[in-house]
Amino acid sequence: MKNLLLQKCALVAFIGALLMIPLAMIERTIDERTMHRAQAIEAIAASTAGEQSIVGPVMTVPVEEEYDDELVEVINGESKKKLTRRKRLHTLTVMPRQVHIDGGLNVEKRAYGLHETAVFELQGKISGSFETPGLAALPALGPNAHLTWGTPTVSVGIADPRGITGEPKITLGGQALSLRPGAHVKGMKTGFHATAPSALSEKAETMAFRIDLSLAGTGTLGLVPLGEVSTAELRGNWPHPSFSGDFLPRSRDVGAAGFTARWSTTALASNAQTSTPESRAKGFQVRLIDPVDVYRQALRAVKYGILFIVLTFSAFFMFEQLRNLPIHPIQYLLVGLAQAVFFLLLTSLSEHISFSLAYLVAASGSIGLIGIYLAAILRGWRRGLGFTAALSLLYGALFGILRSEQNALLLGSLLLFVALAALMLGTRRIDWYRMGS
Repeated sequence: MKNLLLQKCALVAFIGALLMIPLAMIERTIDERTMHRAQAIEAIAASTAGEQSIVGPVMTVPVEEEYDDELVEVINGESKKKLTRRKRLHTLTVMPRQVHIDGGLNVEKRAYGLHETAVFELQGKISGSFETPGLAALPALGPNAHLTWGTPTVSVGIADPRGITGEPKITLGGQALSLRPGAHVKGMKTGFHATAPSALSEKAETMAFRIDLSLAGTGTLGLVPLGEVSTAELRGNWPHPSFSGDFLPRSRDVGAAGFTARWSTTALASNAQTSTPESRAKGFQVRLIDPVDVYRQALRAVKYGILFIVLTFSAFFMFEQLRNLPIHPIQYLLVGLAQAVFFLLLTSLSEHISFSLAYLVAASGSIGLIGIYLAAILRGWRRGLGFTAALSLLYGALFGILRSEQNALLLGSLLLFVALAALMLGTRRIDWYRMGS
């Protein structure tokens, strides 16, 4: 054996690579717990209502046309014209001229086992006006056409109608309408509709509408703007809203007591009036998120696990060489396993207590265990306390990285650079050839 130093380096590197196995198993465990949480959220949504979106309202007007259809018959070589009276039905779809959505969200957390999610109940009002179609809205009419205008129907699409609490109220042109289940517009799969008691006339007119409804859901509420001018204002008692969809709020106020958001758009900016209901934009959307996602933070922490092991092993190796105090490979392995178990403790504890407290408890246990062990193998409490202080700084740096998500890459890079710089500067005068021989 000509170079024992090189052999020891290779053995330590092999142990570090071997410790990737428990880290990968812990990462897989976190992924499984994340899936369990998603299943718990689905179970909560199944017992109440899922993510919600409101589409509409939309007015449909049937118009029956009776017209002359000219047929040509050939009798005994002579062509004769014959008029037949026929009927056909036109269904006109009318979008709102103006629509304003005003609502308040009462949000609470609902638990399923260890996991919980935000559920809400919307007390909302949708108001605005339709401009009823006139003759200009109809296609080309047949000869001698006679039109019979039908009664208009107002439809509202709801993503999960199980969330409708109580009976919605619809007024059109000052008249209260009776509701029926199901949307009355092609492409709207679920919702409700109401038909006016009287038929329209051929003359276009403006009809005001108002819809009052209570709607429960889980996690997300979306509002699809169908009006030529669409505005919305939502208030809620949830301090962590995430605004998404195709239109962000024009203004928002978010505080510890809740949020208020205001949207505004026009048909020129939205494709909702010209597209089918299946392909319509998300419109205005608010998601009730939990900023302290313990599994996401635990998964991010595990990503730094190999860095912890590399830095610790490097410190051990340098101490071993400089102090001429041999450290057995099994001792390297046990210290690495103690660091790996820290991430498993962090994940399991954070399911029951806050993430910060779970981190403090798991880090304290891991640092304390390694410190007591190192005091024995390094033959002195001072040496063990020195490594304990260094590990405390390392765990503290990781906690700072996890809490600062936007600067995580920068802080992680700086931590790695500082550690590498300390190692290079601390060993710059060592003659590795002489030490290896």
